[in-house]
Amino acid sequence: MNDVIYYFLQYGVYCVWGIIIFIFLKQLFSESLKDHHSNWNTLIDNFDYSPKEFYGRLKTELESHGVSNIRIRQVHINEGGVMSHSRIYLRATWKGYQYDICGAKFGDGFFISWWLLYTNSFWKIIISKIPFIGGWIAKKLYPVTYYTVDSASMFMTYAQASVVKVIEDITKDKGVRALSEADKKPVLNDIFKR
Repeated sequence: MNDVIYYFLQYGVYCVWGIIIFIFLKQLFSESLKDHHSNWNTLIDNFDYSPKEFYGRLKTELESHGVSNIRIRQVHINEGGVMSHSRIYLRATWKGYQYDICGAKFGDGFFISWWLLYTNSFWKIIISKIPFIGGWIAKKLYPVTYYTVDSASMFMTYAQASVVKVIEDITKDKGVRALSEADKKPVLNDIFKR
């Protein structure tokens, strides 16, 4: 009986250490696995709308443009750490790009935001961690090309146009002021860092 307890405690300790190491590595790589390309947000004052209905209309709009190999689904994203509440987002993925859209009630309004992220290669992350020269080597082996920037810009423009169209449709239906041209412009990260 003592042997069983001893083995259970020994392997239990290994399991706990394995879980701790897994969480540490996941956190380390999840932060550097994706880079932020651009984002956008707006708040429609005095507007009550269902996030699920917004996501349904947006999914239909995104699929209507005939972009092949796009995947659209709802995901739960934590508000903070591992034990925090999660929020539902609509995620559209295409090639190495991920477009996360949030629609949420906020006060007496409806808040909409999106983030366009692109995935870095696992090897680029590993190489970039080499002290002193890793960043330089990673930039030489995995350069930011015109194709990369153009692909991200195409996906961003397509998705932003879909979000704006759905906003215009739902606000027009309820007689709310449309977004101005300045309100429609996304915020670009330093996409040309090389």
